[in-house]
Amino acid sequence: MSGMKEKSAALRWAIYAAVILVAAGSFFTIRFLTSAGMFTSFREEITADCSAIEAVPGPEDIVIDRERALAFVSAVDRRKIVAGGPGSQAIRGGIYVIDLSEASDTWALRPVTALEPADFRPHGIDLYVSEEGQRFLFVVNHPSDGTHDVEIFEVLEGGLLEHRRTVSSELFIHPNDVHAVGPDAFYLTNDHGSSSNFGRLLEDFFLADRGNLVYWEGDEGRVVADGFTYANGVNSSPDGTKLYVAETLDMTLRIFSRDIETGALEPFETVYLGTGVDNIDVLEDGRLLIGAHPSLTDFLAHANDPAALSPSQIVEMTPRAGGGGEARTLLLDKGDLLSGLATAAGYNGLMLASGVFEPKILVCAQESAAEETE
Repeated sequence: MSGMKEKSAALRWAIYAAVILVAAGSFFTIRFLTSAGMFTSFREEITADCSAIEAVPGPEDIVIDRERALAFVSAVDRRKIVAGGPGSQAIRGGIYVIDLSEASDTWALRPVTALEPADFRPHGIDLYVSEEGQRFLFVVNHPSDGTHDVEIFEVLEGGLLEHRRTVSSELFIHPNDVHAVGPDAFYLTNDHGSSSNFGRLLEDFFLADRGNLVYWEGDEGRVVADGFTYANGVNSSPDGTKLYVAETLDMTLRIFSRDIETGALEPFETVYLGTGVDNIDVLEDGRLLIGAHPSLTDFLAHANDPAALSPSQIVEMTPRAGGGGEARTLLLDKGDLLSGLATAAGYNGLMLASGVFEPKILVCAQESAAEETE
């Protein structure tokens, strides 16, 4: 009799445990899908006056030298890398420039990739201009061996690049973007805290806030902020006193007060934008242009299938000195114009918008859509 009671109690506990596991699994599944935009829909698009530039696959990031009217583009064919197969280890990405001093209907990509490093798969990029006018391009690199570096190039006449140094560190767990603040100083976002694909998958599913922000100066680095749920784009205000970090899965923009001398940060404000924010461009007047993914589940489908559309969004944010600000959408597209938009960079009233996979760059008027919606 006692044996039957023990079996009955064990069965009850097993049922309780199963119910708890199912409930927990359902909770995390719904939480993830909600955060990923599974239940997000929009009734109307916000269009802009756009044309397209033919590009190479995967022109994910763009940074503009406004003084010299040059746009630098980071590109690599991510789909071919993920697909694997013969020759996939040898796939090399590149850096390209667009001469913005020419008429916009003639804009085209011109390769300026340096010979070094040979194993080059660029991701986030940024440009630093010294007081003397020297220019350095910083590039997050994901070599084929699974390591991660920051490559620093000197920018020569016409945008040509000369490799200057490679920065490597165990702090670079899974870097996404870089923001240069000196010839040898930069901030770097780690979008995850895990180095393995499975670990990153678990982080995404459970919305684990394990991403962080590294500050590097000279030959040393340190983590200056953490607790990010997929830390993505990073940039700073024109005067350097505020640092912006896009937090994709939490759909927020994290703002920090920055000590220009030491690089130290203090939390200032968190702004919820309600979309999967990606790269950040800061205009000369302090406004932010943010590329975004309204539906991350559609973006994942697009990553696996080029025919699957992924909605794209460009958000303009105007911060206020004391906190808060104004945000508005300049472009909201179901993916017909461009799927998987990651970056919008502004120049003379135009935006150059690029995606993670598609071989094209949009050139759109900044104000055309905004004026229609006001």
